[in-house]
Amino acid sequence: MKLAPRLLVSTGPLLLSPLDWVFDTVAAAGYSGLELLVAHNPETRDPQRIAALSAASGLDVPVIHGPYMVLLRNVLGSGYIDKTRASLELAAAMGAQTMVAHAPFRWERKARGWVVAEADGVAEAVGTTFAMENLFPVAGRNFYSVVTPAELSVFRNVVFDTSHFAVAGIDLFEAWDALADRVVHLHVSDNFGNGKDSHAPIGTGVLPLERFLGHVGTSGYAGTITLELDCRAYLDSRDSLVGFLEGERRKAEDLFTGAGEASATTAPLGG
Repeated sequence: MKLAPRLLVSTGPLLLSPLDWVFDTVAAAGYSGLELLVAHNPETRDPQRIAALSAASGLDVPVIHGPYMVLLRNVLGSGYIDKTRASLELAAAMGAQTMVAHAPFRWERKARGWVVAEADGVAEAVGTTFAMENLFPVAGRNFYSVVTPAELSVFRNVVFDTSHFAVAGIDLFEAWDALADRVVHLHVSDNFGNGKDSHAPIGTGVLPLERFLGHVGTSGYAGTITLELDCRAYLDSRDSLVGFLEGERRKAEDLFTGAGEASATTAPLGG
């Protein structure tokens, strides 16, 4: 059987919803796992609680996202190195195979040196994988030290974010060709082309996701993929959110497998 990518949903866009509700909703939409954003909610930092939610819902957590966003700047410490060490230890304690990281700011010279030289070793020591995500300029300024494929290329393991590349004005196919052998995880969403990180549903923006995801699907990639989607329009009703997430899952599955071609020999993405 041909191996296929594993399709997940990010808890990030559902940050303010109760975590047990999020697990149950994602499971109802037909997924078998999710990417957990470590956040202010203490449940997101409690391996025993996550294990209980996983057992109750049937979902596992193969990927966690460290608390690197500005609104999470004090979660697991405020210093980049300590935060990253703690995030890697938490990922290992939860049984996650990958910890998604953001790069230090350009002026954090000590952290920039440490993340290149030592983060992989820390990850290996605790039993997980450190993976660097591409970021993007904010208001035309590069605050972050990792935006381009060249800047990502110094890292052993990379998280490829389609919407972030759109904001940075970087072609998806050129980025994939440069980084494919380092990519261990993808963040997939469309982008409206307005210079913001839209997290738009697949097929609603300017990105050529139909061609790109088909290209990834035929490239032999068999890692994890997270749909990182703006869900705000669907939060009034659980049924509405389940329907939205299920629809996006089916779209992604069709695109990765060539709209269902060779489905008899391809493992389902949700499994």
